[in-house]
Amino acid sequence: MSHPIRSEQEEHFEQLCLDVDAGVTHEQEAIEYFETQTHEPDFDAAIWLDIALYHAPEVARGIIDFVDESDRARSDIAQTIADNLDIAYGDDDCERFTETLRFALANGVPVDFDVLLDGCNRALDDLEDWADEDTKGPLVQLRETLMEMQSGH
Repeated sequence: MSHPIRSEQEEHFEQLCLDVDAGVTHEQEAIEYFETQTHEPDFDAAIWLDIALYHAPEVARGIIDFVDESDRARSDIAQTIADNLDIAYGDDDCERFTETLRFALANGVPVDFDVLLDGCNRALDDLEDWADEDTKGPLVQLRETLMEMQSGH
């Protein structure tokens, strides 16, 4: 994630989301933790939404109604995904990113397709010298999907 300084609560929420993604924790635990933190003075719903969108879309689905429009508008999920495509480019990653972006768009979270496409192209450039077509395939498919989503949005 690109946010420079994380609070202990944000780090705990991120770990809960990672545990949900790994099947160790039920998403309800992360959703309930999110709800308990919403009244804390330093709580920033946009950051928490990005954590959930990136790590555990099922948690994002559970918290989206608690995130107001102005916080959704501040989401930086496109940049977060783009920044991680050099390390997260397998089939599962790219499918999850597609699902996450469709969910984001359907729920009023802005998606900067130019940032995402730049991230795809950078990751593909990094893979160019050593990866075979099968390795690059999910990223190529993600790039095509992003272009389709961009033209349809």
